[in-house]
Amino acid sequence: MKALKSITEAAGLLGISPWTVRAYIHQGRLRPVRLGRRVLLEETELERLVAQGKRGNNAVQPEPQGQERG
Repeated sequence: MKALKSITEAAGLLGISPWTVRAYIHQGRLRPVRLGRRVLLEETELERLVAQGKRGNNAVQPEPQGQERG
């Protein structure tokens, strides 16, 4: 079984706030494991996020301003 961390534990390991962890889940940057009402994160998922950040692929690209969509 893979080790699971709570949002608070994950935030502590990553050095960010629990609200940021929740935002990453909402944005799809982190994939949670839901057990009933609990939201947990696998350690491998946290490692994936860190590795993605090291590669520089974590920046969200804003949409260009002033261009109409097709």
